[in-house]
Amino acid sequence: MGLRPMAVTGPPSNLYIPSLDGMRAVAFLLVFVAHAQPFKVLPGGFGVTVFFFLSGYLITTLLRAEAQQTGTVSLRTFYLRRVLRIFPPCYLTVTIVAALALAGLVYNRESYASLVSAFLYFSNYWNILGWGNLPAGLGILWSLAVEEHYYLLFPLLYAWFVRRAISQQQQATVLISLCILALAWRCFRAFVWHSSWQNIYEGTDTRFDSILAGCVLAILANPRCGDRVDWLKKHATALAVSGAVILVLSYVYRNPLFRDTIRYTVQEVGLMPIFFLVTLPGKNLLTRCLESCVLRYLGRLSYSMYLIHHTLFHHFYHYYRPGIILAAGIFLLSMAYAQVMRSLVDLPIQRVRGRLERKKRVVVPTPLAA
Repeated sequence: MGLRPMAVTGPPSNLYIPSLDGMRAVAFLLVFVAHAQPFKVLPGGFGVTVFFFLSGYLITTLLRAEAQQTGTVSLRTFYLRRVLRIFPPCYLTVTIVAALALAGLVYNRESYASLVSAFLYFSNYWNILGWGNLPAGLGILWSLAVEEHYYLLFPLLYAWFVRRAISQQQQATVLISLCILALAWRCFRAFVWHSSWQNIYEGTDTRFDSILAGCVLAILANPRCGDRVDWLKKHATALAVSGAVILVLSYVYRNPLFRDTIRYTVQEVGLMPIFFLVTLPGKNLLTRCLESCVLRYLGRLSYSMYLIHHTLFHHFYHYYRPGIILAAGIFLLSMAYAQVMRSLVDLPIQRVRGRLERKKRVVVPTPLAA
């Protein structure tokens, strides 16, 4: 019997799923095209929901893999990875936009006092409480606030799952119960408190189930973590088509109360089989499309493009008439900004993080079958 070295710190490095880069690109394009339309025909909010679901699925998959490999979850490592990935591009973009607005180079009519909410990832509730919106088109950072609250709290819950050896089924039961609670809370807010659609749309307390739905999929039916899901694999394409139909129908019914309450839950159900299909090992038509070089490239740039694109719309649509050519120009400017951010900020940080993780890696001999 031989011995093979196995690294035991951090999640395994072979969990990269190329199709998820494509999904990031699709989600961003939905948001971008919606913002490009003066009358908002395309529902850009669905792109945000896709981002939420994707974050839940991917983070939970990484945490599961780490727990399977090491028997624990390193919260310190997780939070360090998230801080290095999210904070530098966001803080730098907020600083650049605020400086340009103060200099009169970017259109703005909002209070700069709201900038504190951007740095504290509290902008969604800052706006909900009526304290003002972020200046110069930075109001879209509300969605980053929702995700940051998830990054802060969910790993603590999952680490508790691991420490207490909670089964996958029990973990999923807890998360599904929380999703049902979010739905009930939205219904209460809409029917009893008569909260505005925007307050429900932007609140972490009313939207966290869009993220947890991705967590449920990653826990219950995740071939990347070794789950045996033969029946789902066999019918994956048909189930994904059914999911797409559910998503379309969720927008066909136009009732405002449905929009503010049940539609988010319906969309979470519709996204599950679609994400299951695109994250399966192996190739199918959908994954081949999502793994195209163009979509994967856009997916890698999508975070910084998301951070800057609305500021550009906010500025140029104030001074110029909206149109396809102007929107295309804004898209190219967003892409150029994101590429600079990737080259000067993201990649250098990734290299430093990689060196640090390699230094901390512990190697333990594990038996290999003879």
